[in-house]
Amino acid sequence: MVDIWLDAVTPKDSLLLYSLLPLLRRKGHNVLVTAKEQTQTTDVLKLAGIPYTAIGKYGETLREKLVEEQNRILTFVKLFDKVGKPKVLWTHGDVGAIRTAFGLQIPIVYSNDTPHATHVARLVCPLVDWLIVPICFGKSWTKYGMSKQKIILYDGIEEVGWLKEKTKEKPKLLKELADKKKVVLFRNAEYKAAYYKDAKVDPWRLLKEVSRLATVVYMPRYEEEKEKLRDYPNVIVPQEPVLTYQIMPEVDLMIGSGGTICRETALVGVPTINFQFWDAVARYLHKKGFPMKHMTSTDTIIRTARRILKAPENHKMDTRQMLKSLESPAPITAQFIEKFL
Repeated sequence: MVDIWLDAVTPKDSLLLYSLLPLLRRKGHNVLVTAKEQTQTTDVLKLAGIPYTAIGKYGETLREKLVEEQNRILTFVKLFDKVGKPKVLWTHGDVGAIRTAFGLQIPIVYSNDTPHATHVARLVCPLVDWLIVPICFGKSWTKYGMSKQKIILYDGIEEVGWLKEKTKEKPKLLKELADKKKVVLFRNAEYKAAYYKDAKVDPWRLLKEVSRLATVVYMPRYEEEKEKLRDYPNVIVPQEPVLTYQIMPEVDLMIGSGGTICRETALVGVPTINFQFWDAVARYLHKKGFPMKHMTSTDTIIRTARRILKAPENHKMDTRQMLKSLESPAPITAQFIEKFL
């Protein structure tokens, strides 16, 4: 019989699961992990040694997205016919998992930090029992149908959940970085996401210019990017899955679009330039003193990168005490999951 159902559909979901799972297993709960068949999501689970059941995949067109979501729901139902109905679901915003749980009257604990993903929020917020979110967002999810009483705030951000522990590990460095003097980490926008809006920055021109200043480690979002990157000789694309914290000790500068990877680097003191999202989390980190900046001009980013890379050691920060002061979402999430057991 399954006690807790954990569902992952993005690499970040898998990392959150990584920090949450030990707290639940320590109590002896029977946990089922499901994951959407998307390379980076399942790669992280494999790297973390987490067994999972692969269910569903992504669609690209609106029709494909709708069809794949319905197929995923039906597959969940068939799975639970075999293994039994879970007592509670935790997810980070997958519509199919939440609709399945609601239809089967399974309580739902929902973590999220992307209120800009309005399509998902409008569909799922009225259905969940608890929403666990960083304090910097306040009660903003009420506009999507959540009652204030169901929104639980913590003084930190989601990335703290795994970085507090993982920064103590000896990093597994990419062999290609061993003899590189200056390294930039680069991440493009999530341009296939439903919430994506055109960025003002030209990422390919930016990448070409920065690769003249330093070795660039490019963390691709989609397989098609790898083919294009063959034209960039000083750009490394990891051939095997790698977690950001495994290479951060070698990184001198992060340039990217929004999200997890920018927050990770800023949290550990790497100068970070965010060229798309300047959301509540980014502003929260900036206000707390972490090295996160927002720039939307390609030329300005190139000038800033050139200045930082002249003397990278002068721009890195020791943020260990600052990181320690932030709350991890894992303990409070586990607490609310266990309310239904």
